[in-house]
Amino acid sequence: MAEIQQPGRAAADRVSDRVMKGETPLQVLARQGDLPATRMRSIERFPYYTAFPFAWYRACYADDVPVGGLRALRLLSRDLVVWRGEDGEAHVMDAYCPHLGAHLGYGGRVEGCELVCPFHWWRFGADGCNTMIPYDGTRNPAARIRTYPTIDRNGMILFWYHPRQQAPLWEIPRVEQYYDEGWTDYARTEWTIRAPWQEFAENGPDFIHLRTVHGASEVPELESYELDGYMTRVRARVSFATPRGPQPGRIDTDSWGPGFSLARFSGIIDACFVGATTPLDFEETLVSFNYMVRKLGSTPEALEATRRVGEALIADLRKQVAEDIVIFDHKVWNPRPALSRADGPIAHFRAWARQFYLDGDSQASGR
Repeated sequence: MAEIQQPGRAAADRVSDRVMKGETPLQVLARQGDLPATRMRSIERFPYYTAFPFAWYRACYADDVPVGGLRALRLLSRDLVVWRGEDGEAHVMDAYCPHLGAHLGYGGRVEGCELVCPFHWWRFGADGCNTMIPYDGTRNPAARIRTYPTIDRNGMILFWYHPRQQAPLWEIPRVEQYYDEGWTDYARTEWTIRAPWQEFAENGPDFIHLRTVHGASEVPELESYELDGYMTRVRARVSFATPRGPQPGRIDTDSWGPGFSLARFSGIIDACFVGATTPLDFEETLVSFNYMVRKLGSTPEALEATRRVGEALIADLRKQVAEDIVIFDHKVWNPRPALSRADGPIAHFRAWARQFYLDGDSQASGR
């Protein structure tokens, strides 16, 4: 486990000490929207991005796939199907039948705990193996669909991806706030970003940008930044701007590999968001933030106060993501950045991130 210590603040002329009037340039651009897309391909912008990082990825929300239902998805440059058997278990598999190539997500059906191809009604179990050819009563042992380890947790269906089909290397935790009636339901948000996971993960401990991009009155104090195996932990003190003036608080963030994170906010109100990132392909990444707020009580007045404070906090966080996207959608990767000592542990993060990129995926061959 590596814990990265941060240098102390200099006494004078830091951007964090200056007062900025009005909006930052990035805030103005984010409000305008509809910016022209870069004409560069991702391999030109991010030459390290030649493989999808191994991780637990969100396929969809749990309630997107009811018992007996299935859904077609395109993630990680491959077609997938998500389905749920009558036992309630969710499954993620490649989408094409090994018989004659029909897409199982279009016309396929779930019968019991098996998936039935729409073309010739071949049946497949949760392990991807053919269980029955209905018109001759046999099965074909060579007919097998690739399956992905799948969990149904925290209101999401997540699947494990590894280019060499290695078993999961870590677990996704149960987020207790999601199951606690003292917290609000998810406020769901999604963005499609033209950059890989690593670019906005690198943004995590970069607290200076909260001032220069988002116009924060003060830069949070980074207490610690840990790189621990496949996890990262960020602990920070922050000052929240309120009508009554600055209020002290905290932002504590944990990430489990490239695909799943939990950020907890405390101070003016307890809130958290569950983050999930899934590559659509090498050009775009689907980012999902799901916000929850601790209820201020159970009375109608307390619930209304929770709603108002929560909506204000969530609106500000969503606005910040829109501002970040202006950068992510147009930036390039600099392999030898000229850094300030106040920039945060960028080199350490990049060294840690390299472990997730492995060859072995045919979808990335020739990338």
